[in-house]
Amino acid sequence: MRTTAAPTPARTEEMAVIHRVFRRGLPMVAGLVRRTPPGATGRSEVIAGHLDFLLSALHHHHSGEDRNIWPLLLERAAPAAELVRRMEAQHATVAERSGRVRSLLDAWRGSATDGEPLAVAIDELSAALGEHLDDEEAHVVPLIRAHITAPEWERFGRQTFEELTDPEKLTATGALEDVATAEEAAWFTGGRPVATTVMWRLVGRRRYDRYIAGVRGTSSPGPALQRLFRGANRLAVALYRRSGGRIGGSAKGVPVLLLTAPGRRTGTPHTVPVAYLEHEGGYVVTGSAGGAPVDPQWFRNVRAAHWVRIEIGTESYDAEVTVPDAPTRDLLWRDVVLARAPFFAKYEEKSGRIIPVAVLTPRPPVPGSRGPG
Repeated sequence: MRTTAAPTPARTEEMAVIHRVFRRGLPMVAGLVRRTPPGATGRSEVIAGHLDFLLSALHHHHSGEDRNIWPLLLERAAPAAELVRRMEAQHATVAERSGRVRSLLDAWRGSATDGEPLAVAIDELSAALGEHLDDEEAHVVPLIRAHITAPEWERFGRQTFEELTDPEKLTATGALEDVATAEEAAWFTGGRPVATTVMWRLVGRRRYDRYIAGVRGTSSPGPALQRLFRGANRLAVALYRRSGGRIGGSAKGVPVLLLTAPGRRTGTPHTVPVAYLEHEGGYVVTGSAGGAPVDPQWFRNVRAAHWVRIEIGTESYDAEVTVPDAPTRDLLWRDVVLARAPFFAKYEEKSGRIIPVAVLTPRPPVPGSRGPG
C-alpha cells in the first residue's frame, strides 16, 4: 500500500520577520519627522521617500494576503466568520490610516514644516497596524501553518516581492536583514540564485547601508573610521580584562560589563563594554548608544540571541537574554534605569526613539575565568 507524504507546511515564522519591518520602521519615521528642522526640505525628501517605501510595501503585503491567502483559508480551513470580518475590518482601518498619512505626506515633503500632524497620523497607523498584526499572528498564522503548503506560501512571497520596484526590492532586502537573525535572513535568501546573492553581498548591502544611513540622518563611517572604532573597542576590552575590570569598569557612576554576542547575520562573536544595572538577580542593559538615533549594533545582536556571555570583573557567566514587552520595558526604564541613572532620559530625548532594554539572567559563574577571547 502506497502512502502519500504529508505536504511540507508553510514557514510561517517569516511572517513575523516581515511584520517586524513595519513595527520598527513606522515609529522610526514618526520620530524622524518630529526631529526634522523646519524648512530642511533635503531631509524631508529623504524621510518621505522611505515612508513611501513602507506604505507601498504594506499595501502590497496586504493585497497579496487578500488575493493569495484568504481564498485558500476560506476554502480549506473554514475560519469563523467573525475572524474573517475582523481581519477585513482591520485591513480597511489600516488602509484608511495609510491614506491619511499619504494625504499629509506631500505637503510636508516639500516644506518640512508642521510635521506634527503627519507624525501623529503615522502613530495612529502604527497603532492600528500593531493591533492587526498581533491578531493575525495569534489567530491567522496557525491556520496558514495547518492549511497552506510551502510552495503556495513561497509563491505568495515571490509574487508580493515582484510587485515592488527595483529600488524598493533593494530596500526591502536590507530592511529584512536589519530586523532578522542570521537564521531568519537565510529563509529569505536561500532560494536566490548564487549570482544574485553574490551581487547583494558585494554591491547591494553597501548601497542599502548608505541609503538607510541617509534616512536616519547618520553618516555611514568610511573604512578608516570603522577600523578606528574597532581598534578603540578592542583596546577597551583588553584593558578591562587585564585589569579585572578596574580600568573601564564604570561609566558616569554606572558599572560596566563585557558582553559577547554572536553577530545576527554572521554568527561571529563580538565583545563590547556595556553599562548595566543590577535588578532581581539579573542585569538590565540599554541600547542607548549615547543618544544616537538608531539602536546600536550590539543590541541588535543581543535581541537576536537567546544566550550571551558576560564578564564582570574577573568572573564570566553565560546569561539568558530577555527583551521585555512594551509595558515591562516601560516599568524597567522608569523604576530601574531612570531611578538609578537619570541621565539616560537625556539620551532618549536626544535619540528621538524608544531606547530598548534587555535583561541578562546569569547562570552560576565560572570561577577565575576571564571569558572568551
